[in-house]
This record gives sequence, structure tokens and C-alpha cells, in this order.
Amino acid sequence: MKELHMQLKDWKLNPFSQEDLEILKHFLPNQVVKVKLFGTTKERSLKQNKRVHAMFRDVSKNTDDLQWNTPEKVKRQVKIKMQFVDMDRTAVSNGIVYVSYRSFAFDKMEQPEANRVYNDAKLICADFLGVDPEVLDARAKEASMTKDELREKEHKDRAKEKP
Repeated sequence: MKELHMQLKDWKLNPFSQEDLEILKHFLPNQVVKVKLFGTTKERSLKQNKRVHAMFRDVSKNTDDLQWNTPEKVKRQVKIKMQFVDMDRTAVSNGIVYVSYRSFAFDKMEQPEANRVYNDAKLICADFLGVDPEVLDARAKEASMTKDELREKEHKDRAKEKP
């Protein structure tokens, strides 16, 4: 049994994410499948969380800037540039503003917001490094792959090379 998330658009079910599409590809075209439907919101993907942190490590390894030279500093700088403020935890006391930033490791986040946050962080990091955002994304994707995913990628790459 496979579990995936689908999104209802124009009365048609569509894979919710690329991960869900990959799961769906295990079935044959036009194959009838049995489904049970439940309304839900999908939690932020673990892969996306790993990828954003891989991106922060990449940025920190490729700069001498003291404000960006560790993954934690990169994360803080990105949150500042995104104005990713947690208003419930930000306070003013004696004329001083104490800013608290939201976490990238949300307990629950709807996919559209997670995608927006990831893309904003990617654009900020790419701009800081002066690289194409998709190049940075590809590096982060590869750096965050599991051993099984890396083996599968290598297998596919070798298959492409064969005539």
C-alpha cells in the first residue's frame, strides 16, 4: 500500500508534490486503484527541510563574510532579509524592540507557504553568493539526498550514459 497526498483542483485529483507524483508512478497508466479520501493539510516535507539546511551549509562554506560564515548565521541573515518575524514572541520594553524570528522547522505548515519560504530563502542565498538560484537548489538537493537516493541517481546517470 502506498500513501500519497492529492489535491482536488477543478474536480480532478492531482499529485500534491513531486514526491507524491513519484509514488504515483509506481502504478500503470489507466490502472484502476482503490482509494480512501480524507481531508488534510500536508506537513512541511522533511526533504524540503533538509534541503534548506543543506543550502545554508553551502552558503557558509563558500563565503568569508563573518555574518554568513556558519549555517546558523546564514539562517539568521535569511530570516532578517525575509522579515520572518514571530510577532507573538516579539516585544518592546523600555523603548527597545526584542525581535524573535519564526522557525524554518514549523510543526505544521501548508505546502504553499513552505514552497514560498523555501523559494524566498533560495533567492536570498543565491543572490548573496552571486549564483543562479537553480544551481544552488541542485547543489542543496544533492547534498541532502539519502544514500539510497544517491545510489538511485548514480544508477540513472549511468543508464543515460549507455548508448
